[in-house]
Amino acid sequence: MTPTKPPCFCKALCLVKKATAGGVVALSTSAFALTITPTFTANFNANFGANAAAAQAAWISAANVLTANFNDPVHVNITVDAVAGTGVFGQSSTFLNSTTYANLLTRVVGDAKTTDDFIGIGAGGSVGLADPTAGAGTWWVSRAEAKAIGLIADDLSNDGTTTFGAGNPFTFSGAIAPGTYDFQGVCAHEISEVMGRLGISGGTIGSFANSYSLIDLFSYTGVNTRGLGKGAGNNFSIDNGSTLLKLWNNALANGLDSRDWAPGSNDAYNQFSNIGVPNPVSGVDLRLMDVIGYDRVPEPTTGTLLLAGLAGAAIIRRRRRA
Repeated sequence: MTPTKPPCFCKALCLVKKATAGGVVALSTSAFALTITPTFTANFNANFGANAAAAQAAWISAANVLTANFNDPVHVNITVDAVAGTGVFGQSSTFLNSTTYANLLTRVVGDAKTTDDFIGIGAGGSVGLADPTAGAGTWWVSRAEAKAIGLIADDLSNDGTTTFGAGNPFTFSGAIAPGTYDFQGVCAHEISEVMGRLGISGGTIGSFANSYSLIDLFSYTGVNTRGLGKGAGNNFSIDNGSTLLKLWNNALANGLDSRDWAPGSNDAYNQFSNIGVPNPVSGVDLRLMDVIGYDRVPEPTTGTLLLAGLAGAAIIRRRRRA
């Protein structure tokens, strides 16, 4: 496969220093379940035109993967927008909340419920007692993620925006047609970024240099060797680098997002989206969302879950692949 040039996936991180709505569809109404509520803008419907209903259904199907697999009693509220043409592929923006490492650690420990959570916070886990920046870094979580770990109270305010280029060739449901991209996979990628699947990796947020996000705690190049930055060889690990679960994008070489997956098997959370193939939410994707703050329901024993049915401005993009 040969890479194409942008349009690209991208995300913007919007700074909030203190915790502080087209059609609206609530995807879950249980008091003990994750609820993701999209607000589809008039621009979304106008730019997708005859495909608007199918595009809305595809976005909802992507979100349903998360509401089916996580049961945090919080609301994730996302504006869903679209622009004409192909200058944008998929894009997200979300608000960030800062906190001290000590407080972040307390919240993560208090939120632990699954096997992976307890491995992560346990002896030999990736979430250590000591701040890996020795107090020099600023730690951030997305607004939705802050609600999931109890850093801020649950509310119905907007948590972020996902935006899509309506002129790109997409398949909205069923088998992915040749020459088109899996729109549900694109949606899954952007929704998860609003929910906190975003690396800052030592970058600058607003006036805050040396900034990091919760997901950066799970980046390792080897046993007991953290990879907090954006370079090569960084992998997702829950157990202090003993098990390297999946390789992350080399953002120093490729630009774009340090915590998207590197090229490999087709996956909704990859940096590059392959054409003509499904890009599913995989088992390792769900494990990642689990340890960055979301409460996973009992894990399936086998198989890979297919799609069913981020003030500073740092821009990070995910490219298409042909």
